[in-house]
Amino acid sequence: MSTDAASSPPTPGAQPERTALAWQRTALAAATGAAVVGRLALADLGPVAVVVMTASLVMALAAFVLGRRRYLAPHEEPSRRRDGRAPALLALAVLAIGVTELVALLSR
Repeated sequence: MSTDAASSPPTPGAQPERTALAWQRTALAAATGAAVVGRLALADLGPVAVVVMTASLVMALAAFVLGRRRYLAPHEEPSRRRDGRAPALLALAVLAIGVTELVALLSR
């Protein structure tokens, strides 16, 4: 790699848009999973399932907004930093969904 290529800013292209779309699909899949698991676990866990799945939905939608905002912003904007909030929110949402389903299965 030449020194000119290493010091030049990234060229605009479809990469940020594809990454933003990937974050959106992942967050929407987590939100859908939370809704489905919440519906299935409602009979076994009652209001606990509703509370946990509502929290999972909120975390997934927050990750959706964070991912969209980050990758659709210009490269120079400070919101482009990698702070790990979106991955952490998605990880917590998926963990909550999995634990809720596991508890619902074990309570049968």
